[in-house]
Amino acid sequence: MAEFWAAVLDGYEVEPSGDAYFARGDGTSLFFHERQKSPTIELPIHLDVNVPDWRAELERLLALGATLVETKTQEVGQFSETWTVMRDPEGNGFCIQSPPQTNARLVGNVTFSCAEPKQLGSFWAGALGWRAEPVDPAFIQQMLDAGMDERETGSLYALRETPTSRPRFLFQRREKSRPASYPIHLDFLTDDREADLVRLQDLGATVEETKSSGDTTWTVMRDPESNPFCVE
Repeated sequence: MAEFWAAVLDGYEVEPSGDAYFARGDGTSLFFHERQKSPTIELPIHLDVNVPDWRAELERLLALGATLVETKTQEVGQFSETWTVMRDPEGNGFCIQSPPQTNARLVGNVTFSCAEPKQLGSFWAGALGWRAEPVDPAFIQQMLDAGMDERETGSLYALRETPTSRPRFLFQRREKSRPASYPIHLDFLTDDREADLVRLQDLGATVEETKSSGDTTWTVMRDPESNPFCVE
């Protein structure tokens, strides 16, 4: 799996870490370790990979061992967006898309399927100190004029560390499965784990358990919609 994802992203290499592996490059580090996982189709969290040309990338990824699910296009008024849903060799879903001015293969979004995008996004904004990505009111009005249900204006919410940084966190209102074991979760490093546990609980997270291995101690937490994440 580490070799597959290192090949998906530009400049990534595989690094062993005990019985586990990293795929590391100039971007988000991915960590792979063998664990029991629940079979699931709709993942609560998935990665969106930005690519220069999604049509050409589709063929390359199929040759690497990915499988195709479907290509979707969303059109509202003059707005149009196309992306392809794929699965990695273990069946985990991810998407590829070609936003403007993309010339590298990188993790563009960490996408959460959730019930209340703004509420969950606000939690993560407070947790990370990131800001919500502004949405042009004129664009929203254009969508409404084209027939979009007003209730859907809150169906997406996005955060970034800076206006141009990647990945951004994208929250979308969508039905999700609730697997017993999540195949994908986020790990965060902190300078003061105990202080951050208190801070994150004040924001709405819950503590599940604290674990140790060798010199490393980490705490498994859940965000307000029960998505697991770890703080080390």
